Amino acid sequence: MRAPINKYTITNLNLRKEPSKSATIITVIPAYSRFELIDSDDEWLKVLYDNQIGYVYKDYVSVTKVTTSNVHLRAKPSKNSQSMKVIKKHQEVEVVDQDGLWSQVFYNGKLGFIYSGYLSDDGAKSDPDKLAVFYTDMTKYVNDNKIKSPTPFLLATDLKAKQTYVFEDDKGTWKELYRWPSTIGAPATPTITGTFHINGRKPSFGTDRYQVKHATRIKDGYYYHSILYDPSGTRIIDDRLGEALSHGCIRLAPENAKWIYDNILDGTTVLIH
Repeated sequence: MRAPINKYTITNLNLRKEPSKSATIITVIPAYSRFELIDSDDEWLKVLYDNQIGYVYKDYVSVTKVTTSNVHLRAKPSKNSQSMKVIKKHQEVEVVDQDGLWSQVFYNGKLGFIYSGYLSDDGAKSDPDKLAVFYTDMTKYVNDNKIKSPTPFLLATDLKAKQTYVFEDDKGTWKELYRWPSTIGAPATPTITGTFHINGRKPSFGTDRYQVKHATRIKDGYYYHSILYDPSGTRIIDDRLGEALSHGCIRLAPENAKWIYDNILDGTTVLIH
């Protein structure tokens, strides 16, 4: 049984009965309050707060980041400020605000500041020199860097080119199987970057405004899924690909989202940059 996942509100936030801005409000959760995450989709989180289950809008909730090295949690956003605690490398923190070069975070219920340069989506430091090849020759990148995946497949999404690659293991060498146009997160709601592993899937999810199909989870509320359908799932309402306009998920043509859903096993490595 997994440990509870705690997140925090970044402002006073409505807890609603359904994943819709027009749904009934159960209660208002005060700013900087902790709640337990039950499930997450593209825009909405299903949560438990004060013994009540409901939905909160993702934009007003803390963002999970991972420390890239041992780092001080400080009382104020300054290197001269008192160190409240040293947080070890590869620990998750919940970011509730960013003030220039500093992030205000919760760690084990304690609120403080961490220098933002020590945080990333996957706990790894970015290497711009290596990533130059990622953007110009993906096959060379995954083979030269000996990228591992515990399954016969590897996924990679190039956020600059807005393309998703599927590689298949061919006697120890990654061979490109598919390359698909993709829609990625909008500038205000970017797609996460780093190395992740597929962990779960849903046949569909949505709101009173849209539905997506064949959703394969990258991490938390970030998925590969189809373009947008109407709430009934019968009619495509937004088929745009190769754009930056999602809530952070990666949209694919319906047949490509279904291929990933049907063929990519949990644990498969995912690279996103």
